[in-house]
Amino acid sequence: MAGHSKWSNIKHRKEKQDKKKAKKFGKLTKEIIKEARNNPDPNDNPTLAGAIERAKEADMPNENIERALKKAKGELEGQDFQTMVYEGYGPEGVAVLIKAETDNRNRTSTYLKNTFEDFGGELGDEGCVRWIFERKGLIRIDPASLNGTDEETLQLEAIDAGAEDIEESTGEVKVFFAPDDLKPAAESLKELVPDLETELVMSPKNYVDPGEDAQKKVESLMEELRDNRDVDGVFHNCKPLLD
Repeated sequence: MAGHSKWSNIKHRKEKQDKKKAKKFGKLTKEIIKEARNNPDPNDNPTLAGAIERAKEADMPNENIERALKKAKGELEGQDFQTMVYEGYGPEGVAVLIKAETDNRNRTSTYLKNTFEDFGGELGDEGCVRWIFERKGLIRIDPASLNGTDEETLQLEAIDAGAEDIEESTGEVKVFFAPDDLKPAAESLKELVPDLETELVMSPKNYVDPGEDAQKKVESLMEELRDNRDVDGVFHNCKPLLD
């Protein structure tokens, strides 16, 4: 039985990893299609070139990339993806903002409505929680990639690059910038930390700190939402769970 249990655990982990990889490939494919429809030549479209580079870094097969480009050019039947923003309340009034890339708005809206209700929340009207968030540039740094750089040096370099806030959470350092400062800041910090991740996020201006039971429900809601193929980003203001 012990051997069977170990096999089951390995199988479960592999299925979870495969699901995560498939979701990431799906999002990268949508990004390539979206950018290639503006201009299918990566030599003349830096945003598309960046999307293709991220796909390669994620080990997406070249045939997947080529198929996405062909869809964008109309050489293959493809989907018409739209960017949508949804808002709602999780357990104990936690504000939740969701960015979705979908080719079927009805499917996505129905899924989100049902999911919020399943976890004791409610999908809200446009504008109900957006005022709680502000757009920020975010650089994520893995402490293991600092190669001996001490915390104070990193913070000073980040401040010189225009950092507005620095947070440390489990396993990473998060540095926030004004959106327009993100790209030059990343170029500056890459000299110190070659391995970093950048993204635009919706950062909460205020937080709620619900009880332990509610925190677990919010955590389960976040995990469920992020596993959906249409969901491109989830932001919330539950302080103990900020990630």
